[in-house]
Amino acid sequence: MDKKSLYLKKFRGNSSSSFTGRPEGESARSELKLNEYDEDTQQYEIIIPKGTTAFNPSFYLGLLFKSIKKLGIEKFEIKYDIVFEETHDRSTIEQLDIDLYEGKRHALNEIQKKGGGLMMFLKELM
Repeated sequence: MDKKSLYLKKFRGNSSSSFTGRPEGESARSELKLNEYDEDTQQYEIIIPKGTTAFNPSFYLGLLFKSIKKLGIEKFEIKYDIVFEETHDRSTIEQLDIDLYEGKRHALNEIQKKGGGLMMFLKELM
């Protein structure tokens, strides 16, 4: 089955190079219909556009927290693949990888605080 592509560019803003704000991530989540996609069997690639310099944990949580909580981290990572349009700027890609890791860490910490999730968090660190 081919992955369906979900482009984030329009959610970054015209004059911005970063994704930020939990409300903005929640708005993107709603517009992209991720609640519906969490229920289907399709796999998706979430495309971070060229020119992006930051993907803040706040936006990550707004966009993806509900999916991680619903699916669990393992199923989430099978269903949603986050990819970069930028492939040549290694320092930017490394920074975005750190940003995504931090977003995932924040999500797992938030799940842990709401009861359970500790084993999932520890498994992620290994």
